[in-house]
Parts: sequence; C-alpha cells; structure tokens
Amino acid sequence: MNKILVYIIIFLSISKIIKCQSPYPYNTTIGCSMYGVTSSFVEAKDFPPLNNTEIAPNTCQLTHPEYSIESCCNYNQTLILQTNMLIAGGIFGRCSSCMVNLYNLWCASSCSPYQKSFMVPTKVDSKTNQIIGIDFILHPDFANGLYNSCRDVHANGAQPFGVMFPTSQLFFTGVFSAVNPTFKELNWVFNTDGYNDEIVPCSEGCSCDQCRDACLPPPSYKDIGLLNDTITQTHLLIEVPHLTIWMVWSFLLFLLSLLIGFSIWLIFKYSSKIRYFKGKKFKVVMMIILGILFICMVLIPFVTTKHVMEGKTASCMWKLDDANEWNCSFAMGVSIYVMITLLLLSIVVLACIVVDKTTSNRNSRRILGISGGIINQQVNNDEIQNNNLGNNNNNINNNYSNIFQKVFYWYGIKITKRPIIVLLCCLVFTVGIGIGIISLEIETDPVKLWVSPDSRSAIEKKYFDEHFGPFYRVEQLILIPKQKNLPTIFNYDLFKSLIDIENQLMNLSVPVRDDSNTVITLDDLCFQPTKRGCLVESITGIFQRDESKLDSNKDDVIGWFEQCKSQLLSPECMDSTGVPVNPKIVLGGWSDNSTLAKVFVTTFLLNNPDSMVDSAMLWEQVWLNKVQEISNDPSCPFKISFNAQRSVQDELAREGNADIPTIIVSYFVMFLYISLSLGSYYPFPRRFTSFFVRSRFALGLSGICIVACSIVISVGICSILRIKATLIISEVIPFLVLAIGVDNIFILVNTFESLHVAASNGNQMPTPEESFARTLAKVGPSIALASLSESFAFLLGSLTKMPAVKAFSFYASIAVFFDFLLQISAFACLLVLDTKRLQSRRVDCLPCLSLNGDNSDLEDDPFDNIDQQLNSNSNNNNNNNNNNNNNNNNNNNNNLNYNDNRNQEEIENEPLLINGEDDDRNDNAHNYNYDVDALNVVDGLNINEEPSPSFKKKSLKKKPKKKTTLLKELFTKYYGPFLVHPISKLLIIIFFVAMFLFSINFAYQTPIGLDQKVALPKNSYLQAYFTNMNEFLEVGPPMYIVVKGNYDFSIPSVQNQFCTVGGCNNNSVINTFDNAPFISPGISSWLDDMLQWSNTVGCCNSFDNGTYCYNEPGCDQQCFPLEKSGRPDPSLFKKYLPAFLNFTNTDQCPLAGLAYTGDVKFNSDGSIAATRFDAYHTTLRTQNDFINALATSYYLADHSDAQVFTYSIFYCYFEAYLTIKEVAIKGILLALGSVFFVSLAILMNPLVSLLVVLCVGMTIVDLLAVMSLWDISLNAISVVNLIMGVGISIEFCVHIASTFIRSPNHYSRDQKVKFAISEMGANIFSGIFITKLLGCVVLAFSKSEIFIIYYFKMYMSICLLAAVHGLVLLPVLLSIFGTNKFSFEKYLTFKKDN
Repeated sequence: MNKILVYIIIFLSISKIIKCQSPYPYNTTIGCSMYGVTSSFVEAKDFPPLNNTEIAPNTCQLTHPEYSIESCCNYNQTLILQTNMLIAGGIFGRCSSCMVNLYNLWCASSCSPYQKSFMVPTKVDSKTNQIIGIDFILHPDFANGLYNSCRDVHANGAQPFGVMFPTSQLFFTGVFSAVNPTFKELNWVFNTDGYNDEIVPCSEGCSCDQCRDACLPPPSYKDIGLLNDTITQTHLLIEVPHLTIWMVWSFLLFLLSLLIGFSIWLIFKYSSKIRYFKGKKFKVVMMIILGILFICMVLIPFVTTKHVMEGKTASCMWKLDDANEWNCSFAMGVSIYVMITLLLLSIVVLACIVVDKTTSNRNSRRILGISGGIINQQVNNDEIQNNNLGNNNNNINNNYSNIFQKVFYWYGIKITKRPIIVLLCCLVFTVGIGIGIISLEIETDPVKLWVSPDSRSAIEKKYFDEHFGPFYRVEQLILIPKQKNLPTIFNYDLFKSLIDIENQLMNLSVPVRDDSNTVITLDDLCFQPTKRGCLVESITGIFQRDESKLDSNKDDVIGWFEQCKSQLLSPECMDSTGVPVNPKIVLGGWSDNSTLAKVFVTTFLLNNPDSMVDSAMLWEQVWLNKVQEISNDPSCPFKISFNAQRSVQDELAREGNADIPTIIVSYFVMFLYISLSLGSYYPFPRRFTSFFVRSRFALGLSGICIVACSIVISVGICSILRIKATLIISEVIPFLVLAIGVDNIFILVNTFESLHVAASNGNQMPTPEESFARTLAKVGPSIALASLSESFAFLLGSLTKMPAVKAFSFYASIAVFFDFLLQISAFACLLVLDTKRLQSRRVDCLPCLSLNGDNSDLEDDPFDNIDQQLNSNSNNNNNNNNNNNNNNNNNNNNNLNYNDNRNQEEIENEPLLINGEDDDRNDNAHNYNYDVDALNVVDGLNINEEPSPSFKKKSLKKKPKKKTTLLKELFTKYYGPFLVHPISKLLIIIFFVAMFLFSINFAYQTPIGLDQKVALPKNSYLQAYFTNMNEFLEVGPPMYIVVKGNYDFSIPSVQNQFCTVGGCNNNSVINTFDNAPFISPGISSWLDDMLQWSNTVGCCNSFDNGTYCYNEPGCDQQCFPLEKSGRPDPSLFKKYLPAFLNFTNTDQCPLAGLAYTGDVKFNSDGSIAATRFDAYHTTLRTQNDFINALATSYYLADHSDAQVFTYSIFYCYFEAYLTIKEVAIKGILLALGSVFFVSLAILMNPLVSLLVVLCVGMTIVDLLAVMSLWDISLNAISVVNLIMGVGISIEFCVHIASTFIRSPNHYSRDQKVKFAISEMGANIFSGIFITKLLGCVVLAFSKSEIFIIYYFKMYMSICLLAAVHGLVLLPVLLSIFGTNKFSFEKYLTFKKDN
C-alpha cells in the first residue's frame, strides 16, 4: 500500500505537476480544530500544531513542505489519509492534476497548521465531544479551480463528474458530503477568507479524455468538408443563402445589359429611318444618357453596401456577406429603384418593338398594293413537290447532297426489299443473344451495389472482417410506455414487463429445416464477449434480469439506477454477462439527465459469420413474429417499434412486389396510347369501316415488341459479359428504352405518312419502299443523332466507380443502341408491310380480312365536285383566260425551270407560307431584287389578272394531298409564328435566364443521401422504428478505430501515441477522436485499462516465480514492480497482457479485460497483429449527420500520425455520398460531351450543336433545382435519373435542330424555325411528351414512396423541363444565333448534275 502512495507521489513529482508551496500561503490564524485517529470518530479539539516528526514519511509534506515544520496531524492520521487517497486513486487517478488538487485539499483538512481558520465545527456531541457538523470554508478561486480540474474525469464507466455535478457547489456536496463516514453534516462554504492555494490546471497532467483544456482544437467544419446545414444566413428577416443574393444581382445585371443593348440597337435602327434622328448628335446624346443610366444602376447598390449604417437603431438590419449590416429600408429603396428603372426600360423597348412592327406591316401592305386575293391564300409548297415528284422518283437518290441522307436513302431501299428475311434475321439474332439471359445474375447485396470493390470502405471492411470477423447482426426494440404523463419510466411494473418480454425473446427456438429434431436457439447465435452468456443490452441488466432482485428494490427502482450510474463497473450493477450497462445505449429520450429518459431500448447482438447467416435469418423470422405478437397484445404496456437484421431486405422485397401492378399499368397506358396514336383518323373518314383499315394498332404493338427485343438483347449481352443486374435496372431500363424509342416510332410513321402521297402531276403514288427510303433520308440523321447521343451518354456513365450506376449505364447504352438498329430495320419492314395492308383495305390486326370498296376516303378530298362549282363561272372567264394564256405559259415555264434547278431536299422541306409571315432574310439568304411587278407574280401567276377556272380547280384540288393532323395545324399556324415574334423572343430569353440563375442557386442546395424511410413501403413496420430511432436514441452506431502496422504496445512511447491516461500525448489517437465532432466521448480503450490494471492493487497477482495467479494460496505478489515512468516493464506488459484479456472484474479490481478479448489479435510469436478501440458516434438523425460522421472519421484517420482507419457498418453505404457530387457532375459532363461530339458529327454545325448541348445542360441544372425544391436527395438513383435526363432531353432538342439545318438555305432564321416547328413540333409533342407524361402520371399511384419521389416526381420533372427547353428555348435560340456560316457540311456534299 505504501508503495502505491510512493508511486503516486514520485510520478506526480516527475511530471512537474506538483508545485512546492511557500509557508503560510493562505491564512495567518495558527491552530487546530479537531483530532481523530479513525475516520469514524473525530473530536473537536483546539490545540496548537504538533511536531512534524510524527507524520508518516513521504505523505503530505511532499506537496506541502511547510508541514515538515508543524502540522495538525500525526503518524496514524496520515496513514488513514494514505488509505483514503488510494481509494480515490481508483476514481480520480486517470487525471493526475485532479489527484494533486484533491490531495492538497485533504492534506490541508487534516494536517494544515491553520486548520481552525477554515475547518469550523458547527455541531458537537456534548457527551463524546464528537464533531457532528462542520463547515469547510474554501476560497471560491480554489473551489472552482479544483472543480475545473476534475469535472471531465470519469472512471468505472460512469459519466464525467461535470455531467453529474454541473457546478462546483454540487460537486463538493455530491462527492464529499453525500456519503461521508466522518461527518454527518459537512457543509461547504465558499468565502474569500477560506482555504486557498495554487491549483494545478488539468491541462498540465491530464489527457484530453479527462480534461477538455488539454484537448487540441478539433478540426473545423471547413477542414473536414462537412455538409453544414445548421448555420443559417439571414437576409431581410428570411433565411436566404448568400448565393441567392449574387444570383439576383446577376439577373438584374443581365436585364440591364439586355435592355440597354436592345435600346442602342433600336436607336441606330430608327436613326436611319426617321429624319429627325439621323444626325450623329442624337446618337451621341442617347449613348451618353444610356451609359450614365447603366453605370448608375449597376454601381449604386454596390457602392452603398460598402458603408455600414451607423447607430444600428433600425428595427430591421440586413446581414451582408462581410458581416456588415445594412438598413432594410435603405436596401428596399435601392431595390425598388432598380426595379422601376428596369420597368421603364422594358416599356420603352416594348413600345419601340410594337411601333416597328406596325410600321413594317403598313409598308408591306403599301408595297403589295393589295389586301386580299389569291396571294392571301395559303400557297401549298407540296404542289411544287408533287409537280416534280413524278419526274424525280426514279433518280431521287441523286438529289440528296448530304452523305448521311444518301446513306440512309440507300439503306432504306435495301432493307425494305426483303422485309420477311430482315424480320427473321432480327428475330434469330434476338433469340440467340437472349439465350445469355440464362446466366443472368441479380445483385441484391447493398454493399456490392453501391460500393466499388476497390473503394476505401470495401478494402477496410475486408481487412476488418479478416482480422476481427464480420460486424454482428443487430435486433433492436424501442419500447415506449403506453401510459402518458408518467413521472418516470423507472417504474417497477414497467421493469417487470420488460424483463418478461426479454426472457420470452431470449428463450425462442426454431427447428432446423433439414432436421426437425435440431433447434436453433439464441445461445447458438448470440455474441458473447465475456463467454458468460448472451449479450442483450438492456436497462434490466442493472438487476441482472433477475425478478427477485427487482422485487428487493421495488420501491426505489430509480434510486438503484442512480447508484449504479455512478459505479457502472460495480459487479452488482453489471449485466449478468459482466458487461457494464451504458445508459446512453439502453435508454432514450433524454439529453443531460438519464433519469428523465422516456423509452427503453433493448438490443440483441448475434454473430454474423457466413456459415451462420441462414440459421440467423430463420431465428430472426421467429423473433419478428414473436415481437409482432407481443406488440399486438392489448395487455402489453408498451408501444413497440422493432427491427431485425433481415427486416430492410424483407421490406424492400415486399415493396418491389407491391409496385409490380403500378409498373405494369404504367407500361400498359403507354402501350395503349402508342398503339392507338399511330393510326390516321384526321380528317375523319366518311365510312365507319375505314377506321379499322386506317388503324395501326398492330404496328404500334410491334413497335413495343421491338423495344422489348432491345431489352432482351441488352440483358443477354450484359449477362454474357457477367455484368450483374440490379433492382434499378429492372425498374428503369424498360421505361427508359420505351420512352426513348417511342418518339422514333412516331417520327418515322408521321414523316412516312406525309411523304407517301400521290404526285401532283397525276402519277401513281410511290411504292411504300420508296416512301420509307425518302422518310429515312429525311429524318434518319436526327434519329441517329438522338439514339447515338443517348447511347454514348450512357456508355460514358460507366466510367464511374459506383457499381449500380456502372451496371445501369451498360444496360441502358446497349438497349438504346439496339433499339435504334431494330427500329430502322425490323420496324421499317413492319411499316412497309402495314402500309401495303392499308392500301389493300385489310383490317388492322386481322390482315386476312379484307373490306370491300376502294381507298378514296383515305384522302378525303373535299373538292371532288369542284367541277360543278366552277362550270357556271367558266364561260364568264373564257375571254380573260385567252388573253392571259400566253403570259401564264411563259410564267409556268419559268417556274418549272426554277423548280427543276432546285434541290429535291429543299422542295420536300419547303414550309407552308402563310399570309402575314415575316419574310426577312438573314445573312445566308439569297439576295433577290424585288420590285412591284415581281411581287405581283407568285409561281407564274399574275395576281392582277383573274385566274382561270381550270387553275382554280387544279390548285384547290391539290391542297388535301398533303396529309396533316389537327395538332400539326396548331403548331404550324399559331405556335410557330408566336415563337418568332420579337416580344416573345425577348420575354422567353428573360424567363429562361432567370430560371437558369434561379436553378444554379438551388442546385447547390440539393440534399445528399437516401432516407431509409423513403426506400420502404409506407405501411412498413420499419417506418415507426426509424422515426422513433431518430427521435429517441441517445447514441449513434458503433465504430472502431483499427490499428494497422506492427506496433509494439509494450513500449511507453508507443503507448503514448494511443492512450489517454496521464502522461499520454495530448494528440494521441484516442484523445484526437474523443474530441472530434460526431464521435461520442468515452472511447473504450483496452490499452488504458491495461495500464490502469497494471498499477492497481489487487488486480494482477503472481507467485514468487512470476507466474500469474488468481485467488490461490501464496498468490500475494504484485505482477508489476513500480517503474519510475509509471508504466509497466515492456517484458511484463507482453507477459501479462493475455492474463488481462481474460480477467473478470472483481470488487477489488473493477477493470474487466475479458470484454476486450475480441479487440486484440496476436501473431504466432505473441506480438500484436491487429487491434481496435471501441467507440460510438453521436446520435445521427439525418442523412447529413451520417455523411458528416463518416467524413469526420476519415479525416481524423488520414491526418493521424499512426497507421489507423475507422470502420462502422454504415460506412460502406455512405462512402459514395462523399463523392456523389463529383460522380454526378462527371457523369453529366461526360453525357453532355458525348451529345456534343455526336451532334457535331451528324449536324456538322458547331454552333447549332452547342445550342443543343446548352439546352440539354440547362434542363439538367433546372432539374437539380427542382430536386432541391421538392426535397429529392442526390444519390445513386437520382444520379441515374440525371444521366437519363440527358438522354431524354436530347430527344426534345435534336429533331428541331436537325430540321432547322435541313431547311432550305434561302430561308431566314425565323422561317427555318417555323419550318422546324411545323415539321417536328407535333411529332415531339404527341410522340415524346404525351407518351412519357402518361407513363409518369400512373407512377403517382404507387404505394412506395421511393417510386413517387425518384420516379414519378423526377420523371415528370424531366419530361416537363425537357419539353419546355426543346420546344420553347431552343427554337428561340436558333432564330437568334442559328447560322450555317460555321457548318462544314459542304466538305461532305456531293455535287449535283445541272
């Protein structure tokens, strides 16, 4: 015993903690006030200080040299004091500074020659003179200093003293007065006249684990790179991120620049038309005015924000980025000033546009000199096409100058010559490749889905499993009392019911499937760290789950808990397995005081080797059934939420089965729409039976089968390549391929219908094969561009390391590519065959059944009786016709010559000229010289002369030959002209720029993660469990600090790198982690306990020969002789470490090394191969918490001087979120890059390709903003959807761009846009947008929240945004910037014979 005291004193002296005090540092009243040899009897006695020679050597005089002169204690008293200090060493010994300060206090109370000045008896037994009550007077500085040095000390598994006793008054009262064997009433008085001495700060002798002042500053949020959504920024009394302010200013600056620039353009335009404004002086003055206006509008807000408003008396202050504050009224004034200026500029610009348009229309009418007549009628350019069609059908291929059109025309002719052979080849290829599905493997392991095999978490998990075994399986109950307003849950009846429930679950058994005589019990599966039984973590462990012990504390359950809380390592308070009961783990719903807990938490831990997984899952199913039964029992006093290791997997499987009907209905709606929409029902046929002929339901169904074949081919190829499928692939790929493939079907069929018409010169209709070849030559390049862009975009997505995304990219790329090939081969043949069926008036779906009659109603010519209408007027016009015959013939000849010289492509692409259309020419237009006479001639007709009846009849009868639809008429007559109107352009540009800046702002705020509750069915029992877990649990998931490398822990310098006891490095591994965010303090360290075990009397004993022994005769020698450093000898450390790891705690030694058996793994030579330290994360309630916890642990491990890594079961699932932003950006950029290069190769126009990519990119940015506003998190599913969004968006853009480029060269930009809208607008709207929209709407009725959020909401957003950008923004951009100046198509153009 003396040796221990000597060790303590020597250690403290060497640590330079003890500071020798000069004599009389605190008071000048000499005298003693009490005397006693035993702690149970101390009498009041006033006497002078004793001679110091009676004090035991090496006791109080080591800290107080003045006691060597005189003191109030004798030899026996110091021996008692020494014994008490040894007891205290087990509690406060891990912080030597605290021990020195306490030793100072206790020595002063017993030995100080000035005792009577601060130890004042207040109650004395008159008979025995025993002191009953006494005042201990302390100086507040000394009291607070001692408290601060001990507040973070924790021992025996208890909480730090500062948590149990928040103030110094409570600390002295709770620790020294509550249970005091000497004084019944020990009152602590804080007064400046009380005892005072220097305090040793805890930072000088304690580790971070026991002293917050010794901790190094934790890493900042910025250093770790945490997702910090807790720091709010306030602007104008609302929470607005700083980025929003910059986006608003950027938009205002854009508006200013746009309106100022437009105003300058108008000034120069009108200055040349209005004589008053033609002078240079006017231009200079207006430029100066606009310049000053622009500078003022830009600089005033920025200049004023540089000055902080003085006084700060305003009720509203606006916090700026630089921490300054701006008066809200002044801020609003500046904002209103800017907005008013913008409004005035906008009004001026709009007024100028209206005036300019009115003037242009008036000039046009004056030049033409007419307001009606035949020129105002629609001139159908298909007449020009049909006039020349008969002469060009045989050599039409020679009229396509573009190499891609020539190739597609040649391919269309060849592929449709033998349709049956082509169909058989496609079928055989599909079946042959589809055989590979036999080897299809579906990956269900979440770790292998989201974690790359070469990722950090996968490598570290493999190391952990190899050395320490797989992480155990967890079954957990959260029990909430049904009775509300309970004062406390530490209720006898609740504890009794809880013990009963736990015993029922612990006694469950399940028969083995292959042997009914063998049963599986909890003992066969459970985790047994101490080899004394199954570990079930529960508050009932403080009673060892013994009802008789509970009965003995029936009236004071909470009192027993409070007693155990302060001595968790006491055998009486431990679980029956010898494991301490941690209140943070077994109680929930409390923050500072565990006695205020609201719920019980019971956790079963099972071993998880691969050989036991099947057995564990069988037992877990029985466990789940039993919990369900108990929970549904009305007599149960708890609301129970629960979770087993297999629960998530079971519920996900159940969710997948529940969503199958929804998916089928979604696909069926799209199937039905496609099949019905391909038919031609406008204009309506006169005969009802013609509906059955004009329907193309079978063709639509065939197109769907082709989509299915492409999926079969994709799955077959990927199966052959051993690329495993996933749940996302099975749910997304069919929808994706169908959504992408359907538009090609619509475009092919609609274009074919418009071209497959009779020639205007009376020739017969072209063959279906020839019409399809022309169709493929016209739209083939754009279809190829869309499909190849999508396929390459998905293929580049496979460059990411996330397995689920990589697999999806392969499956999607192959499926889209082969869907395109099948459409231009198999579907082409089916379209030709179906057209022949229609021409022979055979019933759709029943081609063997033929209807009588001819096909006259297929064209529905409303002018069949035009001869009768015109005969009555023919005689009146004969003279006029004869007079103008020569002129007409000459004009017709000129017109035919002109048409002969025109490119066939230009003839086919000629738009419908409508009266009132803008005929402005751009830079690429031909330079025609118009005069009045020329304007009065339209295609050889002199508008001043009355047309002949024969010409009227001819022209009127030709109109219906151009097949059209009502939707196409709307796009041609109304939507196209609306888009190219100057006011529309201006407003559209402003709107989309505003939306883009708005989206950039919110894209940065897109949340990250995937909430577990979202991935589960709404009616799952796990929904309640995860809700209660987030609300009540007070500790997060367990984590381990794993040490790699060959460290010799017997060497003190190595120990100091990891330990937390006195003398350890402040920046040791455990100290660093203990002080980090998202990691719960109090890391369990076998090294710390081993060092304390080696220095604690009664823990390690041996025989005289050094052999370890326990509770045997002759076993009375200390294992570890005292070392000057306070650390055991390295050889003895190695020798007795196995003994420590098998040691069970006792009353004399509360340190149980048996609990650490699994934390240390040895090599064959006895050296440590691998070790770990046990810790817990703090409560992680949100996805950001989990991601931040992972980022913190990785950061600490990476910046540690030791070779360590951290491991927790959730790291594998959340590691991807550390780089999910980079993965998403990389995938999107790769997809956009592939879109650009494929567009460039096929469109051969860099500028138009850039505009297409710009629209697609803006669509994705807007989609990210929608995700943020709709609270859709960024995760693997949404990354797949974002990449898919690129593929779908290109569908809405590429056809418009391709048609714009293929339009006649002499058209202006506006005319090209109207032509593109007329040709492709209706196809895109009906074939792409409506189809996808119908499929998305059905998904809204899903029972799964993940389907609603990530499929319905995201798919709907993709469709709407892509449609808006493709049908609104892109045409406007093309009308402004579209040009062929940078096209390199001329280098691949074939010269035509004149």
